[in-house]
Amino acid sequence: MIPDNAGAILTPILVLIVGFMVDVKVGLALVLFTVFGAGQIMLMSGDKSFMAIYQAALEKMNSETVEYVRGMQVVKIFGASVNSFKALHKAIMDYSKYALNYSMSCRKPYVRFQIIFLGAIAILTPFLVLFMDLQLNPAVIAVDLIMVLFLSGVLFSGFMKIMHVSMYAYMGISAVEKLEEIFTGMQQDKLEFGTLEKFENYEIEFDNVSFGYKDEMILENLSFKLEANKSYALVGASGSGKSTIAKLISGFYKIHSGAIKIGGKSISDYSEDAITRSIAFVFQDSKLFKTSIFENVQIANPNARKEQVLKALHLAGCDELLAKFPLKDQTVIGSKGVFLSGGEKQRIAIARAILKDANIIIMDEASAAVDPENEHELQKAFKNLIKGKTVIMIAHRLSSIRAVDEVLVMEKGKIIERGNDAELMKEDSKYKYFQDLYAKANDWRVRI
Repeated sequence: MIPDNAGAILTPILVLIVGFMVDVKVGLALVLFTVFGAGQIMLMSGDKSFMAIYQAALEKMNSETVEYVRGMQVVKIFGASVNSFKALHKAIMDYSKYALNYSMSCRKPYVRFQIIFLGAIAILTPFLVLFMDLQLNPAVIAVDLIMVLFLSGVLFSGFMKIMHVSMYAYMGISAVEKLEEIFTGMQQDKLEFGTLEKFENYEIEFDNVSFGYKDEMILENLSFKLEANKSYALVGASGSGKSTIAKLISGFYKIHSGAIKIGGKSISDYSEDAITRSIAFVFQDSKLFKTSIFENVQIANPNARKEQVLKALHLAGCDELLAKFPLKDQTVIGSKGVFLSGGEKQRIAIARAILKDANIIIMDEASAAVDPENEHELQKAFKNLIKGKTVIMIAHRLSSIRAVDEVLVMEKGKIIERGNDAELMKEDSKYKYFQDLYAKANDWRVRI
C-alpha cells in the first residue's frame, strides 16, 4: 500500500501548490475545499470502537457462512439442529444492522462532501458576481473558474482515494492484529515437548483427557485405547469432538487434564520432531504448492530419491493423472492448462503421505469433497496408504468406513458405541441409524 499511501497524501499537497501558482484566489479557494473535505472525511471515519464492532460482525458472518455451507452435507444424516441456521441468520442480521448504522452515520458528511466538490462552480459563481472587480479582464476570471473546477475535481478524486486507503489500512491492521492474537494464543496453548525420539509401539491411549476451546469444554474425562496397526473410524455429529481428538493426538494443543499416550508414554515426553515424523495428516482440502507434482510429493521427504517419489505416486493411483500431461511428474501445478479435480489433488496428497511413511495416519474428511468418479481410485489409494499403520479416519461419508477394524461413535465428547461395522449394524445402534440415514440421503434428488 506504499504507492497508494504516497499518492493519497501527495495529491492534495500538489493540487494546492498548482492552485497558488495559477492564482492566489484559486489557491485560497482550494484551501477552503481541502479543509472542508478533510473535516467531512474525519466525520465519515466515525468512532474506532464502532468500526471494531462492525469488523467483528463481518468476521462472524463470514465464519458462520463457511461453517453452515460445509455442514450442509451432513445436516440430515447426523441430525444437526436448526441452531446452525439460527447462528447464521443472527450473524447476517447483526452485520446488516451494523452496516446500516455505519452507512447512516456517514450519510450527512458524505452528502455535504459531494455537494461541495461536485457543485464547486455553482457555489463560487454567486460570490464572483457579487464581489468581482468589474474592471478585471473576464478571460482571467474564466481561467480561474476553469482551474478551480479542474483542480477541485482532482482534489475530490484524491480525497476519495484517501478514504479507500484508510479503509484498506484499517482492514490490514485488523488482519495483522488478528494474526498476532492467533500466534500468541498458539504459543500459550502449545504443547511442551520432551526429548524421546523413538516409540516402542504406536498404540494410542486417552487417559481421562479433558480439553476445551476457551470456556467451551469439548472433551471431559475421555478414556479409550486404540491398538497399533489397526484402522479406526470416528463417527458423530459436527461438534462431537472427532477433529479435536485428531488434533490432540498430533500435539496441536495442550490438554487441560489427563494424559495422551503413544506407545505407553505421554506425547509430551517425545520431541516435536519425533511426533511430526510419526504422524501424517490427510485433510479434506489438501494444499498443493505452485510447483511440480514431483516436488509437491517430495516435500514429505526431501531426501527421497526419484524412484521413491514415483513409487508413491503409483501407489496413490496417480498413473492415469500423470499420463494426462506431457511433462508427467514435472508438470507444474497451477500453470496454464493444468487443471486438477478434487480427487486428483487428494491422490497427490496421499502420495505425499505414502512417501512420508509415518506410522500413524489421520484422515480428516479426506474423501468428503471427492466426486463419485474419483472415489473408487481414492479408496484404492487409501488402502496403500494405511497398510500396516495405525489409522484414524474421520468421515461423514459413511460408505468409506465400513472396512475399518473398529468404529467409534461419538456424541458430546463421549464415545457412546464401539465395534466393527457388522457388529454395530446388527444392533439398534446410533451407528445403524446414521448408516440408514446416509443411505436415504444418497437417494435424494432435486426434481424439476
